[in-house]
Amino acid sequence: MKRFIPHTLLLAAALLTGGVRATAQMKTAYFMEGSVQRLDLNAALVPQRGYASIPGMGNVGVEANSNFLSVRNFLYPAPDGDGLVTFLHGSVGNREFLRRMRRNNHLEINVRENLLGFGGYARRYFWSFGLNLRSESSITLPKDLFSLLKRLEPGQYDLKGTDINSDNYLEMAMGFAFPIRILTKEVTIGFRAKGLLGLAHASVHIDGMDIDLNDREWRADLRGSVNANVAGMNFSDLRGRIELQDVMDRLDPSDIDLNRIGSWGLAFDLGAETRFLDDRLKVSLGLNDLGFVCWSKKCGVGGMLSDLSFAYSGYDFDREELSTSTPDEIMLDIAPARNRTRMLKATLNVGGEYNILDERIGFGLLWQTRFASSFTSTELTASANLRPSPWFTASLSHSLLQNRLGVFGFALNVHPSWINFFLGMDYIGLRYGKYSDIATIPIGMKAINLHFGLSVPITKPKADGFKAATRARLHRRR
Repeated sequence: MKRFIPHTLLLAAALLTGGVRATAQMKTAYFMEGSVQRLDLNAALVPQRGYASIPGMGNVGVEANSNFLSVRNFLYPAPDGDGLVTFLHGSVGNREFLRRMRRNNHLEINVRENLLGFGGYARRYFWSFGLNLRSESSITLPKDLFSLLKRLEPGQYDLKGTDINSDNYLEMAMGFAFPIRILTKEVTIGFRAKGLLGLAHASVHIDGMDIDLNDREWRADLRGSVNANVAGMNFSDLRGRIELQDVMDRLDPSDIDLNRIGSWGLAFDLGAETRFLDDRLKVSLGLNDLGFVCWSKKCGVGGMLSDLSFAYSGYDFDREELSTSTPDEIMLDIAPARNRTRMLKATLNVGGEYNILDERIGFGLLWQTRFASSFTSTELTASANLRPSPWFTASLSHSLLQNRLGVFGFALNVHPSWINFFLGMDYIGLRYGKYSDIATIPIGMKAINLHFGLSVPITKPKADGFKAATRARLHRRR
């Protein structure tokens, strides 16, 4: 048991953070024509020039999104008006805190690192290739968990429905975009096909966790399921009822067998963009990560957790120790290995931007919907986009649905002929609270992300091919 806890915490931290990998998608970059990053939002939104990403630095960042996790929900003004106190403080009422919690509270962490990437123009086509490490993790917590933490009163609490999931995989993407004429309009169509290689998957589902607090003891009875899949690992000899620690001990990188790397998947990105009102109004639609990963049974293991009981009955003053009853080892009833197919978290982006002053200033709206396995989230982002020169773009944005006023986004893209540098965040807080004499923290935010990208411009669009109209506008502005 002593060995199991640190191993579990270490594995959970590795799976949830996915290492230093880059993020999913940055909404503030959607209308930044010079950036390479917006290809990840819509396969039709190609950059002004071809590019070659600096290996490992083409798009780096991290994103966390939640429907409950904000400082405002867990820290409150102190009764004496000096600083903040936690939700556990006696001055914070049970009802005041619990009404801010959802029935199911979700936290999602998405990361991606561009290992290798390039794109260029060839006649009427824009071709691109990317090799990315990706991690998608989520946790779902029931409202009763926060009721237990806040009240800590005699009674019964049901924590069933707790879920932890993490998918980590290698993505190889090949895309192309081209203009076509539909009736009287020129429409840019984008398409990307992605081959996926599964690296590691872990999931924990709590079917039941009954907690009973009374005057004699505090007791918790747990049952649930655990599934894991690690590329190259061999769990085939694990059968019957075994210690969970035995499974953890198999996670040794020196034992990887390349013949057992069989988890794979396939996904597609689709996009389109067209213009109206003499090219002043741009309208676009993108659907990303429409696909799945099939986790192979060759390197998978799973089973049921049952008959787990934990009890606490107070402090034994004679022995000078806590009176507890816990299992010596956590046992797992191994189930027959089978292939598991998991859908990716698809994203729908619908955007529109109106430009003035020969496209030096644009005002955009982006409607984004993300489809996760356990919940769907929607966000509307308004942005003002400044293009004072052909090689410099800055955008200021505000996401209207998931965050209150006082949170904005900012992105900067510098792309002269020799470098393409991108830096931005979708969520920067303007409201801060004093937690202590040495700590001031932002409040009201339920999401945070950071993006960084570095690439080298290479080819330009041909004057008689793809993006001829854009090239003409840029030439006039010079």
